[in-house]
Amino acid sequence: MTRHESMTAAEDTALNAAQVLFTANPVFLAPQMKHVLHAQVRILDEVGKFSTAWLQRRQEAAQTMIDAGRRIAMQGSVDPANALKEMVDWQTHSMERLAADAKDCSEMLNRCANALVATETRAKQENPDTMKQVAKSGASEPA
Repeated sequence: MTRHESMTAAEDTALNAAQVLFTANPVFLAPQMKHVLHAQVRILDEVGKFSTAWLQRRQEAAQTMIDAGRRIAMQGSVDPANALKEMVDWQTHSMERLAADAKDCSEMLNRCANALVATETRAKQENPDTMKQVAKSGASEPA
């Protein structure tokens, strides 16, 4: 940064000090990125668990629909009331699966938000410590 003639030495010093806050300084960026990556791993794990459970419920829905269809095809013309009962039972269980989807999704989003908040909190707690280490050592990289 070039110094303008109209700037005082104090203004120049203040601007140079503030520049640290607005640059991608590796002293401060590396610890922050460690926390971001940790949060991403936790979020990926949560999304994976949710997706696995969601897909299992979809497979269960498809299989039970096939089974109900077979029973209706075999007995439906003989007992229409039983065919209706098969459909109602399948729909009831499908609504239960949808409720489980919503519950699991809500819980997953809560755990993902907690991962972000927890890692951000740790990063904010560690950042002053990192700054103190750098100031003591005079290094340009954290210890």
